Amino acid sequence: MALGDLGPLAEPISEHNGQAVAVRPLTDHPGWLAKLYRSDLHPEDARRIDLLISAPDKLPQADRAALYAETCWPAARIHGPDNPAVGCVIPMAPEQYRAELRRGKFSERRFVEIDWLAKSDESIRGVGLPGPGLEGRLAACRRLTQLAAILEALELVYSDWSFSNAFWSPERRSVYLIDVDGCQPKKMPDLHQPNWADPLTPPGTDADQYTDRYRLGLLVAKCLTGHRDARAFHTVAESLRQAQPAVCEVLLDMLLATDRERRPAAAQLNQALNNGPYLRAAPRPTRSPLPELPPVLAAPPVLPVRSVPSEVPVSPQPADTGTTGATQKPAAASHAAWIFVIVLAAILLVIIVAANH
Repeated sequence: MALGDLGPLAEPISEHNGQAVAVRPLTDHPGWLAKLYRSDLHPEDARRIDLLISAPDKLPQADRAALYAETCWPAARIHGPDNPAVGCVIPMAPEQYRAELRRGKFSERRFVEIDWLAKSDESIRGVGLPGPGLEGRLAACRRLTQLAAILEALELVYSDWSFSNAFWSPERRSVYLIDVDGCQPKKMPDLHQPNWADPLTPPGTDADQYTDRYRLGLLVAKCLTGHRDARAFHTVAESLRQAQPAVCEVLLDMLLATDRERRPAAAQLNQALNNGPYLRAAPRPTRSPLPELPPVLAAPPVLPVRSVPSEVPVSPQPADTGTTGATQKPAAASHAAWIFVIVLAAILLVIIVAANH
């Protein structure tokens, strides 16, 4: 579609985010957005966007429906007079992914990002959302991994599996994936993401399906355990092994396999999350050791406090002179004087008694 054919555009709801300069609602088409790209995109991006728009036609009906319902899949490429890839038309995320988040006396209705699942149930309830429990976490991760499996079946690399690129509905236990118009076939530049770096994808190399598998496994591990750091790995290896043994094994192979090509596919993780078996095509891959746990910050020591009965008056203490033990010297001298007087009196008493005899 030509940019001029879209009709008037409303004020941006997002600006200068990633490859987009702005995301603006289409005034004449409620529920649809124009995602406008930076002008430095390569001309081949037009062909890539066309490929994405037509990709769902290759899928079974159920997968195609899931892709349209649970992602902001591009519906049209926007072109201009001198630019074949001005942007694309995408659907707005459904209202079910918004919720009222309470913070103290204030509240705000906003999209609930999936990173809330990487927190404890207590923290989630603290902002007014229902605590998901393990079942709610499993349900959300089933939907997430189903979408990942569909992308992998289309041989598309997403790469940007992270907290900010998916919304979560606690009530419906569903997820909604955004920024999917950035997917590329086979491989794509691996942009640095703090705390999401793949240890087996060297800096400067492209992200591929194996990078996707690592980051997907990391996201699922964090969402299932409610931890954001190395504790997620340890909780998967210990607690999750009892409750979901197949899920545990798939995740550990995704995260710790020393051969990146031995990482399980997204479909295998989805099958395990749906209570299916984990069927390896070969013996278990060699795994790296679990990462070290973060240090536990010790609580400051509590000093004992002597209680004083309220009816006993407390004498004020003399000011500190700055010399250690200076306030103790007068008391020590007084005690020595009294001891001398008592000893002298005893000696005199003995002398008097002896003289009388």
